[in-house]
Amino acid sequence: MTDLKTIERLETRLTHLIESQLTRKKDQIDYLLGLNRIDDLLVEHGRGHGVTEGVASFLAEYRPRLQSETMTAAQRRRLGDFLSELLQRLRDSNDGDSAKLADEVREWISSLGEGGFRLILKKPQEPAPLAERFQACLRWEMEEMTALAAVHDHLLSCLDDVLKSAEVKVDPTYRHLAASMIYFLQMEGYKVDPYLKRLRRIQTETEAS
Repeated sequence: MTDLKTIERLETRLTHLIESQLTRKKDQIDYLLGLNRIDDLLVEHGRGHGVTEGVASFLAEYRPRLQSETMTAAQRRRLGDFLSELLQRLRDSNDGDSAKLADEVREWISSLGEGGFRLILKKPQEPAPLAERFQACLRWEMEEMTALAAVHDHLLSCLDDVLKSAEVKVDPTYRHLAASMIYFLQMEGYKVDPYLKRLRRIQTETEAS
């Protein structure tokens, strides 16, 4: 009888563990799909297409699914970065529908609770000196690495996360960060061929799109 109770307790614990793993997996898939949707909207906007209908649909579908409690600090920061860029594009549109959507995006960013999201600047008429732009890129990469290191125990895990982000984002900064991490790991004696192949594939697909 005691053995039966022990088995039942083990079965219950195993069931809870499996359900928890499946929930986390679903949350991760929702998160990546959400970033991909934002990326698609940014690409469409960059091509001169209207995106207000697409943004409204995205907010209705994904805002309830992407809640702060289902994401890590690094994921909240990354989502905030994407939403900040989307917010800037909506502000540039100067119409009533875009203004309403911008308010909702701003509220979503605030609800993530991370603060200090990367400022997305419009392309200036006179670009800042190249050295200053490079320094800004490095500062952002340091912030990103700080967030990643808070949730990962090893640099290889951080690199895997960055490469996953690079696959779904227009922003080339993630590819630059991944390349820097790969080079550093190579200097430290790690085998980086699989990661280098992933980065090359991402670069090729990005250039072809």
